[in-house]
Amino acid sequence: MEGKQYVQKLLEVSPKFNIDKVRNIDLKQDHEIFEGSPKRHPTSENLLILVQNPFDEKKIFYEFYMDTISSIEEIGTLSSDQGKNVYMIRVWVRKGNMAIRSETFIV
Repeated sequence: MEGKQYVQKLLEVSPKFNIDKVRNIDLKQDHEIFEGSPKRHPTSENLLILVQNPFDEKKIFYEFYMDTISSIEEIGTLSSDQGKNVYMIRVWVRKGNMAIRSETFIV
């Protein structure tokens, strides 16, 4: 409760210190959106694996460093015709950061 009162006090005196009362962050301008099913990386806790379409035979997945992800949004659960379910999320990644995209193919 003390934190809330402190913030309210700062907003009251904001004209003196040029504190913005409302700050709109445009994620679409500085970030890219990726959707998929999250998986743990087998060797690193700092990496997120995101499988784009888990039920497709042609698998495409991304690897992102956790510190490049600005926001995560829950999409819900996706079900297959065989009765399998996967959890889906939307990830907002800052533009200009390195990531890995991998896909399967037949040689």
